Amino acid sequence: MRYYGNKTKLLDFISSSTKDLDISKDMTFFDLFSGTASVSKHFKKLDFSVISNDFLYFGYVLATTGISINKSPRFSKLKKTLNIKCDIVEYLNSIKGNPDFITKNYTPYLENNRQYFSIENGIKIDSIRITIEKWHSTNLIDHKEYCYLITSLLLAVSKVSNISGTYGSFLKKWDNRALKKLFLNHPDCIHSNKPQIALNEDAEKIVDQYEVDILYLDPPYNSRQYASNYFLLELIAEGWFNKNKPKIYGHTGMRPYNHQKSKFSMKREALNALKNVVNKAKAKYILLSYNNEGIISSSDIVEILSKRGNVTTKKFNHKRYRSIGQDGSLNKTTEYLYILEIKGI
Repeated sequence: MRYYGNKTKLLDFISSSTKDLDISKDMTFFDLFSGTASVSKHFKKLDFSVISNDFLYFGYVLATTGISINKSPRFSKLKKTLNIKCDIVEYLNSIKGNPDFITKNYTPYLENNRQYFSIENGIKIDSIRITIEKWHSTNLIDHKEYCYLITSLLLAVSKVSNISGTYGSFLKKWDNRALKKLFLNHPDCIHSNKPQIALNEDAEKIVDQYEVDILYLDPPYNSRQYASNYFLLELIAEGWFNKNKPKIYGHTGMRPYNHQKSKFSMKREALNALKNVVNKAKAKYILLSYNNEGIISSSDIVEILSKRGNVTTKKFNHKRYRSIGQDGSLNKTTEYLYILEIKGI
């Protein structure tokens, strides 16, 4: 999935830094800002018991599928009740529907100026999401099955979105991948015999509720608010049904997101927010990912962490995230990993 700040290319760098840490046999890992859950899933594969948290609902949905679910659901009740003989994802790919909220607001339908999706894909998104919601509201699927199917839809949507990289705006011309037909696949499920938890909470409020070996922090680095840049994925994940129908506005069809703004993306708030999280942490170790373009300076980060124990810093130079059409002159960034061993834990 295209996602700003995704750590997929840094997984080996992050996990290799934990090999010499003195952690328990139970190995608990708390990913406080999980995003698309790439780091959470990596540590689940390494046989950790993982707690994966994100403040955005679509991040929680992805984590429920990747962390809380250990094998692909069978959808037994649904298939028996509706007499569905084929695979459920295959069934969703085959359904037909009518234009609804996504088509009417985020495609060129009826001369609408927004073109996040083709009309055909907009209708497909509407039809699939409405069907999933109907199945859940009538108790034909449980919560994990619900998240699993929404995850499948979100991953498919990401592949046909007419965007440069985020959903803050759409492209004026159609990108080739946006003209492809939306197609669902089964999300990957990672087997585990250990407790695995997905949460949808405010990081500052939840951090001290779990005692863990490793607390991994990957907060927003800059002033880009994820709630606005990925509002359309959030809208699709939450749905637009009953009381959830959003009031959208402007050229992009943005919806209100003040209730989801992160302090870590505000220059006046970020430093105190980090202090609060670090001071409340109940962990043997804190691993903090940050880069050289962040709004909190490296010296401030070290100062905050050092008040709780010994800090070492590692760095990794890699190719920076670049949207379609973005200037490539600054194509490298330095990723820092701060490792804190907390005293007295």
